[in-house]
Amino acid sequence: MDNVRIAQTAPPPPPTRELRGLGIYRERGDEITHEGHGVYTVPGCSGSTYTVNLAVFGGEECCDCPDHQRHPELTCKHLAAAAIFRAKARTRAREEQAARTTARASRSNVAALGAFGG
Repeated sequence: MDNVRIAQTAPPPPPTRELRGLGIYRERGDEITHEGHGVYTVPGCSGSTYTVNLAVFGGEECCDCPDHQRHPELTCKHLAAAAIFRAKARTRAREEQAARTTARASRSNVAALGAFGG
């Protein structure tokens, strides 16, 4: 058994903060609330809720969770979850606006055709 190596697989890396934030959004996104001006309340894993400021008007993003207090230079999972929530809400709003605009244009086109006897 000279120089016999047994292949070992390394354990998977721990999920990143961003992936954990995606998990919060997927599992508890209905509990995330927009308080206004880029401020969100995001549920924590231990039953707590945290206040997140996405700094949409300038400044620095922040969260009052212990992880972000220890590592303010990193994006905590609550900041990531709030950013995902905001992006999804903005996408929904744009899609709803496009649907309303399309419906209005369709009604206008039908009315215009009616004016021409069509």
